[in-house]
Amino acid sequence: MQVKQLISFITAAQTKNMAQTAQALNYSHSTIFGHMEALEREFHTKLYLRTPHGIELTEQGELFLAYAKQFMRLYDEALAAMSAVHQSRLRVGASEASDLCLMHNILQEFVALYPAVELEYSKLTVDVALSRLSANTCDIAFLSECGYRPENVSASYLCTLPLVFVSSPTYFSAQQQPGLPRLVSSNTLPVVRETLQTVGVDFDRAFSSLMMVGDLNTIRQLLLYNRGIAFLPYPYIKRDLEDGTLVRVPELMEEIYLHTYLVTPSPSRIGPHTKSLMDLAFQRYNPSRLTEGNMIR
Repeated sequence: MQVKQLISFITAAQTKNMAQTAQALNYSHSTIFGHMEALEREFHTKLYLRTPHGIELTEQGELFLAYAKQFMRLYDEALAAMSAVHQSRLRVGASEASDLCLMHNILQEFVALYPAVELEYSKLTVDVALSRLSANTCDIAFLSECGYRPENVSASYLCTLPLVFVSSPTYFSAQQQPGLPRLVSSNTLPVVRETLQTVGVDFDRAFSSLMMVGDLNTIRQLLLYNRGIAFLPYPYIKRDLEDGTLVRVPELMEEIYLHTYLVTPSPSRIGPHTKSLMDLAFQRYNPSRLTEGNMIR
């Protein structure tokens, strides 16, 4: 049994997807399968099953997962104790809202203060970020995502980003057929419904349809071309609101709250560069380290 095999197994159990596991660990599919099969041979049991939706752990696989996590926690503690002063580079990930609203200021200040640190920065989805954290290919992730709840990770609350409903100033007058507006979102309909419910908005009563788009920059461009309305992070479109390029939708003045967390692989594995970046983030966006109420506007 090797550490890399355990990492592959734990990551695959979390993602339930071999392709995503391979991406998170920078391995080939065959390497991941090789690690899984090696563990099965060593313990003489079937640890997982392939399904049309990915993989599922067997009963023995669930039992082994608990032991594998215990082993990795001890490994993390030993690694941290033996290399507490050593961290040659800093690998940072951020979900899209964090990337657009927070990271420019944080990274600019960090690079100015620590120019010798080798910095790797990636914009990641929450699922990929969590996979990389679990696989120890990312040191810290800034995660802001609707419906995200930090579980089974070391997460610290940083701040809250309000999402506001906006459109172009001419959207409603430009609609060919007056009626309910179209919602433009980067999330699927189930996620959108759940998110809207947090502020008491019923999708079917408020909107005619959903246009699902991959990223916030594209959503903003679609709004400028009168393709619908969207709920976007206020800091991201603050300048647009100030100059009148976008306007808040009068019928939807509710704000959806998007909490941002700093997530690390484990509380014991925080190198000096990771801690320096965390300290900068808290100094800028949460100087009192409160647990709630730090609204970024």
